[in-house]
Amino acid sequence: MQLLKTKQTFSLFVLAVLVLAALACTATYAAAQAGSLDRTFGNNGIVSTSMRTAYAVAIQSDGKIVLAGYGVTNSQAGGMLTRLNTDGSLDASFGSGGVAELGFAYFGLFAMAIQSDGKIVVAGGTDAEQGGGYTYFAQVARVESNGSLDTSFGSGGITTTTAIGFTPDFTGPESLALALQNNGSILLASSYSNLMARFTSGGQLDTSFGSGGIVNLANPGQNTSSAPTQIAVDKNGKILVASGSVAPTPTVVAGTISRYNSNGSLDTTFGAAGTTASVASASALLLQSDGRIVIAGSLTSKLNAPPASNDAGFGVVRYSASGALDRTFGKGGVAVADFGKNAPLSGAFALAIQSNNELVAAGAAAQGAFNLSFDSSFGLARFTGAGVLDTSFGSGGLVTTTLISGSTNVYSYVNGLAIQSDGKIVAAGNTLVGQGFKTGTGAYVARYLAQ
Repeated sequence: MQLLKTKQTFSLFVLAVLVLAALACTATYAAAQAGSLDRTFGNNGIVSTSMRTAYAVAIQSDGKIVLAGYGVTNSQAGGMLTRLNTDGSLDASFGSGGVAELGFAYFGLFAMAIQSDGKIVVAGGTDAEQGGGYTYFAQVARVESNGSLDTSFGSGGITTTTAIGFTPDFTGPESLALALQNNGSILLASSYSNLMARFTSGGQLDTSFGSGGIVNLANPGQNTSSAPTQIAVDKNGKILVASGSVAPTPTVVAGTISRYNSNGSLDTTFGAAGTTASVASASALLLQSDGRIVIAGSLTSKLNAPPASNDAGFGVVRYSASGALDRTFGKGGVAVADFGKNAPLSGAFALAIQSNNELVAAGAAAQGAFNLSFDSSFGLARFTGAGVLDTSFGSGGLVTTTLISGSTNVYSYVNGLAIQSDGKIVAAGNTLVGQGFKTGTGAYVARYLAQ
């Protein structure tokens, strides 16, 4: 009997050891999953939407995810919004079955911001026949939380001004940048006209800003691949505008940041006479809570022996609030991520900051330029607050995601990033095939674990 009890005790001891070992392995496994797809979201971490192209993503206060972009409904092309529940399913309470086709902005919605009251402000591009040709211009609209136009805004929910030109993607870089000020005013910058406008919260041009509500940008871009990419407003109400390369193809070109006073005049106390240069292509901009400024884009990440071209990777640059390089970040203010020989032409188009001040950059991990039909994957990189790749994230700080398996000449890239309240990373982007106008196979959302 004593021998039986001893054997039972030993068996229980072995079982306890095995359980503890399994728990330890599980804990180790879970801790190693930063950068992995969140399998509880959509189809194993990815949602394929009915939109052709997604240009912006935002998260509401209730955790629902809103996408802005371009789509086709009943053979009618135009601006489209899609709202997802936190599990990636369509939110049936929004628009028609989760999709709001707004009936304007023929070329799509390129920028979005959510007001504190939950209303959604979007900016898009459209055209009108004029003098035997077409004029292209921007539109701003405000949408209720149920997906319908807010008729108290502009004219029937939409503000149109032909003074703010727009570049459709068959003639040049396609970009509109939008931001909200604390008083509800709306700032809009356009890639074609290189102008910035301010609208009142009611959707009218704010004549107290610049000249009749519009200002010329000081540094609109350096070449045909460069345009205003993002606007941010600091705690003092000053306005930062980044100009650089625009998705989908990474371009190693110098970017700029300019700062403006609240009345639209150039703030000459910033940088050098109001502007500071960025060695990265300034495709994305964010403000940290301490006032420091971060830029992300493309940057030469590796010098190769001729005749091979150099590698391009993600470049992230941080500045002080006054526009000086923050030399405590990365190497002399610059952090670089190289995606290796399988993705030698990579670049970031989106940037987000986590609650621990780690920075997530996302864009294309590409073999080559989109217009040459090279393959590309969603690419993400995470940097510590000191500008060092976070090796706990993905593989050495890098993550790539192939959206369509078994296909070639599919170019995928992230256009927008958002961080959930639980730290999970939401990336929105597109897959494109070959050259041409709106030849997308669809817009996708992927969600990644942060820790």
